[in-house]
Amino acid sequence: MEQEKEKQILKWVKKIKQTSDNKAADKLISHYLDEIFGYVFNRIGNREDAKDVTQEIFIGVLQSIEKYDESKSGFRTWLYIIAGRRVVDYYRSKEKKEARVTQMAEVVIKGRDKSSQSKAEMTLDLIEINDFIDNLEKERREIFKMKIFDQLSFSEIASFKEMPESTVKTSFYATQKLIREQFKEGL
Repeated sequence: MEQEKEKQILKWVKKIKQTSDNKAADKLISHYLDEIFGYVFNRIGNREDAKDVTQEIFIGVLQSIEKYDESKSGFRTWLYIIAGRRVVDYYRSKEKKEARVTQMAEVVIKGRDKSSQSKAEMTLDLIEINDFIDNLEKERREIFKMKIFDQLSFSEIASFKEMPESTVKTSFYATQKLIREQFKEGL
């Protein structure tokens, strides 16, 4: 019976490769959806994030199905390799996001005694700061985020934005000062 399932899966894969058959793709995804979601959910622990990552996995599978070679591994094995990589990507992305928020906090809250504020209060402050930044004029916002989040140098930003480096520096430091002034009471 297991061999029959494997044959059917390979038929679906072949149809998808040859004709981009949507029905075959739906059947293939349906066959593995619960299993892969369970795998992802057990590693991530958050239902919504697990749904998103599972969706990314199947999008990736369908986009790269041409690369699948049945002589090298079974389809299920190949699918789990992709799933494992996406879970790792999820954690790398999450770590980067947390590092960026921490770095933003360091820039904005510089020199402040953080022990006097609860983690929840600091999180609320950071959300307010992020909202404030998102409402800045486009050029200022982009320069600030490129420096803080993307960790680009002033010269890299200047090159990308096609403007003098001194203009980029002025914009960044003015934005940083504006944020500090806006939030100095709470910070």
